[in-house]
Amino acid sequence: MAVENEISLLLTPETVEGQCRETIKQARNASHALAALISLQSFITATARPSDRHTNSYEAVKAVVDKHAAEIRARILAENAEALAQAVRLRNLTEVARRHAALSRNGFWQAVQQAIRQFGSNELDIAAAWANDWCRDAKASAQAASGFPEALDFRKAGVSATEYAAMSEISIYLAEAAQGK
Repeated sequence: MAVENEISLLLTPETVEGQCRETIKQARNASHALAALISLQSFITATARPSDRHTNSYEAVKAVVDKHAAEIRARILAENAEALAQAVRLRNLTEVARRHAALSRNGFWQAVQQAIRQFGSNELDIAAAWANDWCRDAKASAQAASGFPEALDFRKAGVSATEYAAMSEISIYLAEAAQGK
């Protein structure tokens, strides 16, 4: 017995495949496409009848959306890895900090690990030294500006705290990779 203001949707792997492709095509960028696909995943999960959940049909529909979401996640990771590798090569603190802020901690770690694989041994050593030296100098400036032992005042030192956080993290990853090679 249907309620007057209720509709039923028919989802097949084929229709969802088309919807995913159209969603990705219409998205402004990969991040927007991923957000839309995640919304589609949530919609399907929230609106499927309990009797349809965990059926082969339901799992097939979910698998299509999951496949596209995984592909977009991989693309976003690759884009961020490339941007981080370029930012490190160019010593672009602002871009390193921007990528650090835009990604989860795990996402940043994954992007840095992928970026590191783009570096040769010598380039990795140079990048690790640059990040380490920048962090050491920024910390020394912040300590000197604070006027108190072991206290840091990034603002007085003219050091961006967000850049320091990003550079501290990437410095650790670069140093670990340089030591492990």
